[in-house]
Amino acid sequence: MDKVTKEVMGAVFFRDGHILVMRRAPFLSWAGWWEFPGGKLEKGESNEACLARELKEELDVDAEIGEFLTENSHGYDFGTVHLSVYRVKSWSGDIRLTVHDDLRWVPLAELADFPKLLPADIPVARALETILG
Repeated sequence: MDKVTKEVMGAVFFRDGHILVMRRAPFLSWAGWWEFPGGKLEKGESNEACLARELKEELDVDAEIGEFLTENSHGYDFGTVHLSVYRVKSWSGDIRLTVHDDLRWVPLAELADFPKLLPADIPVARALETILG
């Protein structure tokens, strides 16, 4: 089987020094692990449009996507995830879980050491300490 590269967009909800992370539900790969909300880029879609769509699907919120913050590539058994992360400037609606089974607002300084944060997200968490801290 050929290895693939998945282009994935991640959202940084930053509020009162905390970052939102979501726990992957039992029916997903890497179930029980934590990640930034977001998802895979579809053909013909801009990064920002992808992220707005994914946040509507995953959290049932309408989000205004802000500036690009950082990126990371990480190899998994199936291939590589290239994660591009953007700040969420604002959102409307109450966050509702549709594909995750829990959420947490984690202090920025503790994010990189948060238990079971996905491997691709750890370097991003470290970068965010510098960028947002």
